[in-house]
Formats: sequence, C-alpha cells, structure tokens
Amino acid sequence: MSKSRKKKGKWKPAIEKAKLFLKSKKKESFLLFFLSLFIILCLSIVYAQKLHDRQNALNKSSDSLLKTSSSVTEKGQWTNTLHTDRKEDEFLNPRPFIDRYNLVDIRQDGNPLDSVGGRIYQELMERESADLAKIYDSTGDTPEHTAKLLGLKRSAILGRYNPQASGQSPDQKNSWTIPYFKNIHYRYYNGDGKEIQDSSNVKDILAMASVYTYQHNYLDEERFRAIVNELYTKSHSYTLSIGPVYYDQGCIHKDAKEEMLAEEAANTAAPVGMETKASEESKAESTSEKSSETTTDSKANQDTKATQESKQVQESKQTQETKANQENSQKSSAGEGGESSSESKSLTEQTEKSSENKENSASQNAELSSSNLAKESKVTKETTGTKAEQKANSIQEQKNLPKNYCPGHVDLTIKITVVGFDDENGLRNIQLDSIKDLEEQDQKPGSRWHGWDDYTIAAVKRLKEQDWFKDYGLSISSVEKKSPLTEEEISAYMKDLPEDLSEERKALIHFALSSVGKVPYFYGGKAGVKGLEGNHFGATISSSDYKGRNRKGLDCSGFVQWAYWSSVDRSLDFASSTQELIGKGQKIKRSELKAGDLIIQPSGESHVVVFIKWTKEGKMLAVHENGTAGNISVDEVQANYPYYRSILP
Repeated sequence: MSKSRKKKGKWKPAIEKAKLFLKSKKKESFLLFFLSLFIILCLSIVYAQKLHDRQNALNKSSDSLLKTSSSVTEKGQWTNTLHTDRKEDEFLNPRPFIDRYNLVDIRQDGNPLDSVGGRIYQELMERESADLAKIYDSTGDTPEHTAKLLGLKRSAILGRYNPQASGQSPDQKNSWTIPYFKNIHYRYYNGDGKEIQDSSNVKDILAMASVYTYQHNYLDEERFRAIVNELYTKSHSYTLSIGPVYYDQGCIHKDAKEEMLAEEAANTAAPVGMETKASEESKAESTSEKSSETTTDSKANQDTKATQESKQVQESKQTQETKANQENSQKSSAGEGGESSSESKSLTEQTEKSSENKENSASQNAELSSSNLAKESKVTKETTGTKAEQKANSIQEQKNLPKNYCPGHVDLTIKITVVGFDDENGLRNIQLDSIKDLEEQDQKPGSRWHGWDDYTIAAVKRLKEQDWFKDYGLSISSVEKKSPLTEEEISAYMKDLPEDLSEERKALIHFALSSVGKVPYFYGGKAGVKGLEGNHFGATISSSDYKGRNRKGLDCSGFVQWAYWSSVDRSLDFASSTQELIGKGQKIKRSELKAGDLIIQPSGESHVVVFIKWTKEGKMLAVHENGTAGNISVDEVQANYPYYRSILP
C-alpha cells in the first residue's frame, strides 16, 4: 500500500466527523464563536489606533504648551483641543433620576427658565399669581356688590347713616350701606380641611408629575404639561363669606393718628399673614345656625333698649348709645362660636342662611339708628348750596353726632383651599383624565408604574423638599412679569394728570412710574437710601421671605415710604407698615382722591397703593409694589379700602 493511500486513510475519519458536525446543530455555535472572536479582534485594532492617536495629540499639545508657555500664559487663549468638538450637554447634563426635576436639564442655554422644566415652572407660577391677584382684587370690591354676587339681601350690609359715605341720605334707611370691608380675613386650607400657612402647591404638583413621567417617559413634555395643568385646576378653589354688621366704640370723630393707634392695638397679637383679630371687630364672622339663635335672642333686648332711648334721650344720650354698642358687640361675640359648622357647608347654603340672619340684625340696627339720628344728630333732610357749603354741612353733621357714634362695620372672609401631596385627600387622590389612556398599559406585567406606592411617594417627598433655587435655579423671584416703562409710556401717564396738580405730586408720580419693573417684591423690604443706586435692588440674598422670594426689594409700604422720600424728601417718619401709614397726612374721602394720595388696607393681606387717576371706565389706576407680580407695577384696581390719606399739597 502506498504512502498516499495511508494518508488518505488517516484523514478520512476526521473529514467524516467534520461533515457530521457541520450537518449537526453544533455548527451554529461554532460559527458564532468564530464570529465573536473576529469582532473582538477588529474592535481591539480600532481601539488601539484611537489610543495611539490620542497619545500623539496629547504629546503635541504638551510640547506646544512647553515651548510657548510664557506667551500663552499672558494671552490666556489655550484650550484643550480634545473637547472643542464636543456638545455642551453631552457631558454637563446630569443623568435622569426619579427624585430629580429632570426637565430642567433640557435647556437651550445656561438659563434654567429657558429649559422645558423652567418654562412649565414659570407658566404655573404665573397662573398661580394671576389667580391670587384676582382673589386679592375682589377684596377691594364694595360690600354691596359682593353681597349681590353671593346672593345676599341688601339688608345684610346695612348699618347706620354715615355722613362720610357718598350717596347716603339721613332719611333713607335703604341707602345706609356700609361702604367698605373693615377687616379682610384670609384662611388657607388643605385637602383635609385643616388650616395651613402656605398658599402654594406648585412644587408638589411638579414633583408629582416628574415622578410619574419618569416611570413612563420623562421626556414626554406634552404629557407632563397636561398632568400639571389638570392637577392645578382640580386642586384650587375659594369661597367668600360676609360676616354680620357690628359696631365699635366710635370711629366718626377719630383723626388719622387715632385711627392708626387703634388699628395697631387691634393687630398687635395677629401673626404675619394670618387673620387680623381686633377686640370687638372680629367677633362676628359666623353665619351659622348658632349666630341665628343669638340674633333672635337679642332682638327683644334691642327693642326694649330702643324704647328706653326714645323716652330718655334728653337725659343720657351717650350712655344709651354705649349700651347699644355693647349689646351689638355681645351679639357679635356670641356668633363666633358657630364658625366651624358654617364654613363646612357649601357656599350656597352658607349665603342663604346668613342672608336671613343678617336681614333681621341689620333692620333692627337701622330702626335704632333712625331714632338716634332724628333726636341727636339734627341732620337736615337735604343739603344744598355749593361744594364748600356741603362740606361744611358734612363737618357740622359729624360734630353733632355722639362721640362714640359708629355707622357700622362688616368683615369679609376668604377661604382658599389648596390641595397638597401629603394630604390624606391630596393630589394623588385626584382622578386625572390626562393619563387614562395609559391605564391599560400600566396593568401589564412589564410596566414600571405600580401606582403611588412607598417608593414613588418617598421620591415625590424628596423632590419637593429640595432647595429648588440652589439645585435648579428656580424661585418665585425668577417669575417677575413687569417690565420697566418706556419714557413714552411715562410721558403719556404724566400728560393725563390735571394741569393744576402740585409739583410735588407730579414729582412723586413720575418717580413711582420710573420705578416700575425695577424693584422686586420682598416681604418686609425697606430702602436704605434714596433712589435706586445704593439699595442693590434685585441682588440675590441668602435669607428668603416667607413666600420664598430671594431678591432684595421692597414691600408695599416700603415702596410708598421710599417713593415719598426719594421724590419729595418726605420720609413719612420712615413708616414701616401699612398701620403706620394710616397715621400720615389728612383723612379724605374716596371721591376726593388726587394723584399721589394713598389708599390703605391694614388687615388681612395688608396693602397700600398710590392713586394716579380714574379711567374712562370709572376704575382706579394706581402704582404699587405688587406682590403677585413680583415687582412695582401700574394696574387698574378696585382698592375699596378703609383708609384714604392725602399727604402732599
């Protein structure tokens, strides 16, 4: 046998085995194995080449730096060439996390408000500010108009004849409407009906939407925006209620200083941002059944008192008036006990019941007032003659009134409900139409969303408790809407002022208009020097105010004091609050307002505005430090506040 045949005989079994292997399933594994080795080899070659190129680049840059170190250091132009072609967001943007507001990282430039999350944050903050501005402005409405909106009868806001109020006639009881709300009480409640301090749930909403979309698709801006808007709409509501008429120990004869001292005494114990509690003035807020019982019980006493006064009016006028005031004060105080039951009812039920109670109380007060005025005040049926004569008659009428005479007051209570995430009946219990299409997908085994469990709830809490200004560059101060006025706009306002207006008033208005959009709102903020320079308005400060604003600025009373000080060198004794401003200047009527006069609300969300003019529509145009807009602004306001002050000639 030849050698060639022997070789063929040796390889034949191996060839047969190879054929059988290739025909079997093992061939797939064999091919995959060699394919993997080939890919790994190719990648190793490519990676080695990149390392080589990178090392060469580093050596070249290092050599060039060493050669020209002196000149490069002076010019400061050297940069690492390895990073020049990289996109900014490729390395700088953090990775998405469940407890991070991730949409703020998707931005066009370095400004957080230019990011997707920043724009949504700004839109929601502006919406909240607009809603609060609407609520606050409603407090400047007249009690008569508010009563109509609530469906109350006119008798609910009738007091005694007020010679200082326009449109009232001493012989027409139906004209004795109380002209303004004495105190305005703001009360904030959460989803569980518990009274709270904070009035904003913006961070709660954004944190909740961020966690939810992270578990689905955190880049879905449309879905995120829909969830946020629906949550906001369904988590905010408010109601108004008018308390019964009550009387104090006399207010007609008080001058500005006396009113200021009385107001300060009434507000001494009231915490910032909470309800103002006066000795007699805030004892009558309830419109409940208990208040109705108290009114009924005191009716007989009132009738008896009125009879006694008609018989003994010449002997003890002031003594009888004091007793009547005390009775009203006791009646009001007793009505306070039913407050909680009243506020738990719907607005419709509340107004229907209160209208009956207040009608009885107001009608009796009107009868009592009629006899008092007929025998004590000696007011003529009509006032005739010139404006000067009418004003003199008005002063004479006031002098003829008893020292403790009070035409009556009425308070307004605003109940604002803001649902938070931590409430038992909170945001996560709200049924959302914007996520219904995902419910079927969320039921599948592979879904990441398992509802609001311990994991997702903890993530929301961590996110909303973060310092958003420090972590994301977002704060209330970031959402300032007002822009400075142009010279053309300022000139247009100045041309509308009366020609005979004093130069001091013109200077004040011009300065105030020139300040629009330039001084952020900051609660408790006061100026250190005259003018803009030196006060550092707009600078970021470490300690934010109670609303989270962190830019140096002024509050409403601080703006007024600063504007008078800077424009006409009147410091107003550096008044630091609306209560102190009450004691400045001369007391005037609403109809006597001139540009530069002040309109002040010292209670509730206390505020003060500087009057500019009446518009063609009969609305008031004023300049003020606007807390809801975050800056000084010019707005049409109702501002039917209790105090009107004229300081300049």
